[in-house]
Amino acid sequence: MRCPGQDTRYWKEDAIFEVPCPFCGRELEFFKDDTSRRCPSCGRQVPNPRLDFSCAAYCKYAEQCLGNLPPELLAQRKELLRERIGLALKKILAEDFARLEGILHLVQQVEALLRVRRTSPGISLLAAYLFPLEEEEREEVLSRANVPETLRREILEFLRELPPEPAPEDFIKEEDHAQNPA
Repeated sequence: MRCPGQDTRYWKEDAIFEVPCPFCGRELEFFKDDTSRRCPSCGRQVPNPRLDFSCAAYCKYAEQCLGNLPPELLAQRKELLRERIGLALKKILAEDFARLEGILHLVQQVEALLRVRRTSPGISLLAAYLFPLEEEEREEVLSRANVPETLRREILEFLRELPPEPAPEDFIKEEDHAQNPA
């Protein structure tokens, strides 16, 4: 069986859309399942801002559910959602370089810990991007990045459980570490 979200028989009008290139402004046409497109004007690779592989973008069981995923998706699936969140952050924080720099510093620290512990980034990394934001900003980033509702709820719950001034280690879920021992 094919995933209904990717089966063109179930697509709606908004499955094919145009968005401006975030680098030069030229209109780019995307299909909802395109991971990215190269802008013919500036030549930069642009991630699909509305990409929705639903569970395949973040679920550790996606391969079992969807079967053998294409190698391109396997290689990119961790980056897709992260790129969309990064682009949404840049749009929302625009010229607030100090906040962007602080967020990137926290993300790099959490990412380094995840590598050392050989733990899947999952929600930990996404939470690191969102923690320093106000509630409205978080919602706007999640909306702009087209984060599926179930993942959105899980991320927000994870953020609520963090201490007021978390250390990078606080972003690592113990059950993730237990499942993937170093």
